Amino acid sequence: MRMGVVAALIAVIAPALGAAVIPPRMLEGTGLTGPVGLRSEPSVTQSAQTTVTRGEWTADTRNTWRDNDNETRVQFNLRTSAGDSRWGFGARLRDLAGLPPAAFSSVANDVQFSWAREAGTFRFNGSFDDGRGSGTFTFTPDQTFVNNMAGAGYKNLAADDIVRLAMIDVTIAHVRGLVQAGYPNLSLDDVVRTRIHRVTPEFVRDLAGVGYKNVDIESLVRMAIHGATPANIKAMQDAGIRGQSVEDVIKFRIHKVTPEFIRAMEQRGYRNIAGEDLVRMRIHKVSPEEIDQLKTLGFSGLGVDELVKFRIHKVTPDYIRSMREVGFTSISEDQLVKMRIHKVDALFIRHAREDGFSIQTPGDAVDLAIHGPRWRRRG
Repeated sequence: MRMGVVAALIAVIAPALGAAVIPPRMLEGTGLTGPVGLRSEPSVTQSAQTTVTRGEWTADTRNTWRDNDNETRVQFNLRTSAGDSRWGFGARLRDLAGLPPAAFSSVANDVQFSWAREAGTFRFNGSFDDGRGSGTFTFTPDQTFVNNMAGAGYKNLAADDIVRLAMIDVTIAHVRGLVQAGYPNLSLDDVVRTRIHRVTPEFVRDLAGVGYKNVDIESLVRMAIHGATPANIKAMQDAGIRGQSVEDVIKFRIHKVTPEFIRAMEQRGYRNIAGEDLVRMRIHKVSPEEIDQLKTLGFSGLGVDELVKFRIHKVTPDYIRSMREVGFTSISEDQLVKMRIHKVDALFIRHAREDGFSIQTPGDAVDLAIHGPRWRRRG
C-alpha cells in the first residue's frame, strides 16, 4: 500500500470553480493551519492513466453555502479504497447530475449521481438520511485531458493528481493560457494554486496593463489571495498612488488602504502621503472623523507622526475634553502624550486636588505621577 502522507482538508471555494482542494503550500495566506498533502507517490504510468480510482464518500446537504458567485455548494469528503488519500471539497449543487431532492430532507436510498469535470467524471452510489449521505464512488479520468496535459509538459501524472485536478476543475485552457501569458513550466502544485486563487490568464494580462509585468508566480498568488486585483490597483493609481511595489500593493490590501481613505485624507490636507505612512495610519486606526474632531479642539495640521502617536497613547478627543474640564485649556501635543504615558487622567487630577496637592499645570500632574503617591487610600 502506498504511504503518501495525506490530510483531510477544509474546503476553500473559489467562486467560479465548483470545488477547491488545497495542495502543498496552499495554506499560505488563507488563515488556515494544519498538515497538507494531496499527492501520493506516483503509481501509474502514462499508458495506465485511465485507471479508475475507487473509494468512499460522505456528504452533508444540511449545511450548504454560497460563495461570491452566489452558487449553492455541498460539502463532500472522499477517501480512496486503499485509505491513503483523502480530500474535502465543495461541489456546486447544479453540477451534481442526478442528485434527488430527497437527499436534502428525507431518506433517499440507492442514489446515483455524477459530477463531470474536464479531467474526468465522478460517479457516486449510496444513500441519504436527513441530509447525511455516504456511499462509494468511482473516478474515471478523461483520456483526452490526460493527453493534452502530457502535451503541455505534465506527463506521467499520478492517479491522485488527476483526481485533484478534477476537483478544482483545472482545464487545459487554463494551463495553456498561463503559458501564453508568460508562465510556462509551472509545477503542478503552482498550477493548482493559480486555479484555486483565480490567477487566470486574464488576471495576469490585466495586471500587466496597470504596470505589473513579469511578476513571479508566488507574488501573483499572494496578490490574488489578498484581493489586489487590476481594478483595485487602477483605482489606487487614479487616487494618486503610483509606482507601488507588489509588496506595497499587498500591504495596502491587508491594511485597507483604499482609494476612499486616500481621498478622505487629501480632503483634510494630507496629500502625497508616502505609502508606508498610509499603512501606519491604517494600522493605528487614524480616521478622518477623528482628525475632524481634533481640529475642532484646536489640534489642526498635525503630522502623520503626531496622529499615530496620539493613537498609540490613546490621546483621543474625549481625553482632551476631559483635560479641559479639569482646567487644562491650553495644552500641547507633547504634554498630552506625556500625561497619557504616565497614566494621568481627569480622575487622577481630581483625587490629587482633593488630597491637597496643588496641580496647576500638566507638568505638575506628570511630576506627581512620577515622584509622588498616585493617590492616598480613600476611605
